[in-house]
Amino acid sequence: MIVNNRKLLIIISITAIIIGIVIRFYLYNRTIVGYPVGVDGEYQLYQLQKHINEKRFPIEGVFLNSPETYDNEENARVPGGYFYLSYMFKYLIGGQTYEGARLVNLINSILVSIIFFVWIYKRFSLTAFSIILLLMSVNIYFLNSGNNIYNPNNPLILSFIFLPVLYEYLYNDKKFIYAVLLFPILALSAQCHFSNFFSIIPSLIVFLIIRWKKDTKKNIIPLSIGVFISFLTYLPYLIYQFQNNFEGLLKILGRKSELSSNYVIQPPQVYSIFLFVTNERGGKYVNGLKDIINSYFTSNHLYIFTFIFYVLSFIFALIVLIYAYKHFFTKKMITENSRETEVLRDLLFFYIVYIISTIVFYMLGGIAGGGRPHYFYSSFTLGFVPLIYFIENIRYTKTKYINYIFLYTFLNMIAIIIYNL
Repeated sequence: MIVNNRKLLIIISITAIIIGIVIRFYLYNRTIVGYPVGVDGEYQLYQLQKHINEKRFPIEGVFLNSPETYDNEENARVPGGYFYLSYMFKYLIGGQTYEGARLVNLINSILVSIIFFVWIYKRFSLTAFSIILLLMSVNIYFLNSGNNIYNPNNPLILSFIFLPVLYEYLYNDKKFIYAVLLFPILALSAQCHFSNFFSIIPSLIVFLIIRWKKDTKKNIIPLSIGVFISFLTYLPYLIYQFQNNFEGLLKILGRKSELSSNYVIQPPQVYSIFLFVTNERGGKYVNGLKDIINSYFTSNHLYIFTFIFYVLSFIFALIVLIYAYKHFFTKKMITENSRETEVLRDLLFFYIVYIISTIVFYMLGGIAGGGRPHYFYSSFTLGFVPLIYFIENIRYTKTKYINYIFLYTFLNMIAIIIYNL
């Protein structure tokens, strides 16, 4: 059986890593056009070059809604300059060309994700490590985040750091450094996309409040240091706002009033967290199912194979989610390590807190229904928590089924490769 064959698991893992890197560079080469594709990308490159030409330090992020002209500065912007600061770094390292910056972005996405994979390898089984690698090597969202410079992609990449840090905060007896890091990571995510103020940030606060007696109270000092560091990342923005009569904040409030006037009681598309582990691209389908069918049933008959795994990815993800939460709510969670089981239970609870908090804060904020999949990229790796538990539990209690999971993930990898060739 694969689960007992360490050498085979290592070979599978190395193969997945190689394929993941190759397909990323293949997609990069195939999409070289010399300039960003899409209105948002064009605006962002223009603003970046304007910062460099005027020798201005970035203190604000992207527009909350795209202006009609490049030089229109009337629209509200995301507070904080991390997105443009990181973009500037990639642009300068990349030889001050868009394609150079995109290449640096691709390499950066791979390097940051290594933190996540090392954490999986360190804290879980080699089986879980191999399966996650097989899935992540061809994950649509992960592929796109490395292939394009787009502000929501930064929170997705930062999620590869946030989840391991949150796990270590819950798992590790020496929590200090992890407690300090939690909020600064989210502060940087929020400076890339405003949606984080209504999703992952309040979710973490609610989660820590619920755990007040259990561990939050004991770690309030490092958590407070983390909040202070987060505040410092916004200090240039706040100073600028103070000097300019809080013009930027007033624009944000104006944007809020505009949204509130069109308020509809409708929850945000937070179900996107479920899509992150599937083969769904999160696209907008004007004609619904017809568009999905047309994208697979073309002149290339091999796409039919890809469509089969498109459907199977939903079935597999749903089975994993139901399985994990059935164990969670019936208090039957079990893995090989009791400490690991306890922390996975806590992460599954955070998953629930995230869903509920996001819906509540989106609706309270008057932006309900506005959240598309990329609004929730900061929770990308959180979507894999039920899968991690599923693998660890199956490996420990129903070992024979692991081979079927490996077969699915391997064929799924082939299906995605076929679609992208």
